[in-house]
Amino acid sequence: MTPYWILFIVAAVGALTERARKPVPSGIRPKGENLNPQDLNASWWLITLGLSLFIGLRHEVGGDWGNYVANLESIDPNSLSPNGEGLGWLATRETVYRLFEWLGKKSGGDIYLVNLLCATLFAYGLARFCRSLPRPWLALAAAIPYLVIVVAMGYTRQGVAIGCAMAGFTALTHGQHLRFLFWVILAAGFHLTALVLLPLALLVTSRRWFVSLIAMVVIAFVAAVLALGDTLAPYTKGYIEVAYQSEGALVRLSMNLLPALLFLMTKKRMAMAKEELRLFRWLSLGAVVLTVMYLISPSSTAVDRIGLYLIPLQLAVFSHLPNVLKRKVSPTFVAFSSVLYFGLVLFVWLAFAVHSGGWLPYQTLISQSSSGIEGSHRAVEFAIDSLELKPRLICFCGVYGQNGP
Repeated sequence: MTPYWILFIVAAVGALTERARKPVPSGIRPKGENLNPQDLNASWWLITLGLSLFIGLRHEVGGDWGNYVANLESIDPNSLSPNGEGLGWLATRETVYRLFEWLGKKSGGDIYLVNLLCATLFAYGLARFCRSLPRPWLALAAAIPYLVIVVAMGYTRQGVAIGCAMAGFTALTHGQHLRFLFWVILAAGFHLTALVLLPLALLVTSRRWFVSLIAMVVIAFVAAVLALGDTLAPYTKGYIEVAYQSEGALVRLSMNLLPALLFLMTKKRMAMAKEELRLFRWLSLGAVVLTVMYLISPSSTAVDRIGLYLIPLQLAVFSHLPNVLKRKVSPTFVAFSSVLYFGLVLFVWLAFAVHSGGWLPYQTLISQSSSGIEGSHRAVEFAIDSLELKPRLICFCGVYGQNGP
């Protein structure tokens, strides 16, 4: 687990030593270090590269590793589709991901090329989103324990979809609506559930109540289809999904509910442009609604999956929190407390989560090639073992115990 701690500590040190950036109103490009929150400077391009390699070149890391490998093996490199069905891949729910799989199979890069391409998109979206916040390093530290390690390295398709969504959120808050639509549609090419984000363009930009009402109805309809239908069936084949229980979903939703309530209570003190305030207000309300939906929906997994798109809310709120509370508490103390909280999240998950064994030890393609690591059956064997009855540990700090990540 040492590599995970090194990754987190690097982000934590950056979070505790960075200076808060001044808010940059939408459409303004001031001189100096804040040229544009969306632009990545040299250090953030290095961060993007490092995360891409760390996530993309992993070997047998992630609870569903065996399932992703099996899906790749079903691809016919001569027909762009599984089982030699010609161009039937165009009808699949993950068109872009299928294309990545084909490239991996055709080139011989296999699952490593697929993961590297997905990791690059995810890391780019995460970096752009962090750079749009007043404390980018604190946002990055908040992302490491769950969004990076658990989601991006465990749920590859939805992980890259969330990365695209974060790039879309950044574009939307700067009035770039076509770019937002592009990123969300691209995200849907990896995970269809990303379509639930499309109406945000109306909610963030329109002040007319009936337009907002239409957008909310569309979101509710899409969410209901996902929750009540079989849309998520193709995404719930892994052993982690089999082990999902309602308690685990509630814990994960609570992780979004906390920053949502903090935002709703302090939004007037948030140094945000109007578009940002509207975006995070709707995301916060979404976190509250999903928590209620969890109580009445027959599919906690579906609600949980949709809730993953609200994780960027955690990054945004904790990045703003030191400035929001600076009149009462030292910003350095708030930043330190936030880092400590997310460090606890990482510790409890690594130390106590039954399914964290799918992430341990961290291995890379390079180490696998040089040391001759045993077979490709570790994840499958672990999956069988993990489905046995074992004690549960549910901790508010994260996603833990029998329910896994």
